[in-house]
Amino acid sequence: MPKSIEPNIADLANGWLKSYKLDYKLEQESLNSEIDKALSDYFTKNGGTGANRPDAKLLLQDKNCNFYPILIEYKGYKDKLEKLDSNGQIENRKTNNEPNFKNINSFAVNGAVHYANALLHHTSYCDVIAIGITGYKDEREQIQYQIGVYYVAKSNFGVGQKVGEFSDLSFLAAKNFDAFIDKVKTLSLSQEEIDNLKEQREKEIDTSLVKLNNDIYQNEKGLGENDRVYIVAASIMATIGIPGKVSPLEKSDLKSSPEKGNTDGEIVIRKIKAFLSEKQLPEEIK
Repeated sequence: MPKSIEPNIADLANGWLKSYKLDYKLEQESLNSEIDKALSDYFTKNGGTGANRPDAKLLLQDKNCNFYPILIEYKGYKDKLEKLDSNGQIENRKTNNEPNFKNINSFAVNGAVHYANALLHHTSYCDVIAIGITGYKDEREQIQYQIGVYYVAKSNFGVGQKVGEFSDLSFLAAKNFDAFIDKVKTLSLSQEEIDNLKEQREKEIDTSLVKLNNDIYQNEKGLGENDRVYIVAASIMATIGIPGKVSPLEKSDLKSSPEKGNTDGEIVIRKIKAFLSEKQLPEEIK
């Protein structure tokens, strides 16, 4: 097995970012608290808990004052740029809809798309640019590299769309970024692609709900089937919030306090009441 040249790839790409005078952050460095928290709260590339750490990250603004997080992942082997499924999409899920950690860990673009989904799940950002770069040294000891650039957004259900072919990262430079975002905005999905992605997402949700139901069944003895349904529905209402009206319930809000009026259950109930109130539902449905 040839030796990874990931440090060389990182040095090359970070050198580009530096030459464009961009304020990029490396693995351990903070970009902002919202993005840091999202990367920390999302499941890791191995499926456990801990922090997700892209090799480099930036937050860039276009001419319309919209912010775009840019997440970059480096690898150091030939043919480790991206792994696609039979539909030509980034293959970060297995056929049973569970995360494909082997691909997420092994391929640069797959890892970057995984990080981008953390932001779609846990921040207010709806549009993220995921970049993977890998390479190797040829027989003349010259670095040969590949770059994959994907637009990962709520509009494409977090699966991502390839933006184009790039030979360096100069599209991120201030003078080129607006033109790059204009190109991103021309990307569109056919109705068939939208329907397929929706179906795929629904299957992923079903898989998650089955797992959640089983976990509750195993760990919370004495709860009937209806109780489990109510717990899941209540959890969803408390944690999705309503933009600008009701902030989502955070894990840090629950402190297991025995104080009357401030138990975890009472905090959850308050969130649900606020959610239902803002939804302006008829009283009997509430």
